[in-house]
Amino acid sequence: MIMEYKKLILRTGFLFLSLLFLLLNGQNVFAKELDPQKILEAVDDNLWSNTKHIEGRLMIDNGRKERVLTWENWMEGTDRAYTLYKSPAREKGTKMLKIQSKLWMYTPRTDRKLLIAGHLLRQSMMGSDLSYEDMTEDKKLSAAYKATFVAKEELQKTECCVLLLTAHDKTTTYQTRKVWVDVEKMIVFKQELYAKGGKLLKEIEYFDYRLLGKRLFPRKMIFRDLLKENTKTTYIFDAIEFDVDIPDKYFSQSILKR
Repeated sequence: MIMEYKKLILRTGFLFLSLLFLLLNGQNVFAKELDPQKILEAVDDNLWSNTKHIEGRLMIDNGRKERVLTWENWMEGTDRAYTLYKSPAREKGTKMLKIQSKLWMYTPRTDRKLLIAGHLLRQSMMGSDLSYEDMTEDKKLSAAYKATFVAKEELQKTECCVLLLTAHDKTTTYQTRKVWVDVEKMIVFKQELYAKGGKLLKEIEYFDYRLLGKRLFPRKMIFRDLLKENTKTTYIFDAIEFDVDIPDKYFSQSILKR
């Protein structure tokens, strides 16, 4: 009886180890078959284009009340972008211009343009969960980070590949990120942004992907600054055009004048 009990324990232990080996080996095969860096490049191909023109709404919820701003944006690659805020009355006519790592802002109330630099970059952009620094570091993930496979997890009722991203440049604000990707459609559902010391700072969620031409693009993105309580900032993209002609004047400082 004792011998049979010992045999049962050995068989059970062997079965457990076999299942564990298959599970780990399966994840290794998954990681090898799907190159993490190639996945990241495919995600970028969906989100980025040579140029794009977007009209949308920015909904800023500070936990007590919500402000809704309408805006129009023109982008060329990752280096040049111009945004015009159209409403409400308090923000109407506010403009932002990004040229590579520099960011300028014009407000009708002061009737002057301001270069956002130094400590100002870390301030909240118009009271939202994004900082001005987030705007200057809006780049292709595959160019700024090295990706490695972490795990498979379910998110938004979809099995996702979870990637750990490590920044190439030590001056990058978020040295690491975690990204949840649907590898069938090559779209991202969620990002977690970490400080250099490993503290989780921000979270981005992507919803309602639509097919626009040959690319899938989210209609809604929600940003959360996790150092704040009960706040969130939502981007709604109402109209999107890719690879459109944009006059050079949209990326000149002269456009910041009244």
